[in-house]
Amino acid sequence: MRRLFAALLLMCVAALAQAQSVTVISAEFGVFESGRPGELVFEPTLVVPHVAGQRYGWVIELRTTQRSVAVREEYLIASAESFREEAGGRHLTIPHERRNQVSQRQLVPVAGRIYGEWGIGPNEPAGRRHLQVIVEGQVAGNFEYEVK
Repeated sequence: MRRLFAALLLMCVAALAQAQSVTVISAEFGVFESGRPGELVFEPTLVVPHVAGQRYGWVIELRTTQRSVAVREEYLIASAESFREEAGGRHLTIPHERRNQVSQRQLVPVAGRIYGEWGIGPNEPAGRRHLQVIVEGQVAGNFEYEVK
C-alpha cells in the first residue's frame, strides 16, 4: 500500500513539475508581412486590415525545457442568449460569454518563441474579436482586436 501511495505521489509531483515548466515572458498580437524572400516581418497592432489574404496572429515568448508545448486558441464570443432586465423602462441586455475553440496543436518553440498565424478569408466579416491563447493550460495571450 505504501508503494502504491509513493508511486501516485511521485506521478503527481512529476505532472505538477511538467505543468509549471512553461513561463510566458511576453505575448504580442499583430500582422505578418512578407519581407525579403524567406523572411517574415511581424508588426504589433490591434487593427487588422480587412483585406483577403492579410496574415495576422500572435507571437509568444516563453521559457521552457519542453520540446513542444500544447497550444489552444479560443475566440470569446457573446452568446445569442442574453439576460434582460427592466431598468427605468429600458431593457438592459447583458450577453453571456461563450468560447469557440478554433485550434489545438503542439508547437515547437524556435529561439524561445511560438507563433500563431491566420489569414483573412474572402468572405470573412469585419468587426471586433477576442482571441485567447492557452499554453499548457495557462492563459498566455488575451487579445482584443478589430478587423477593419
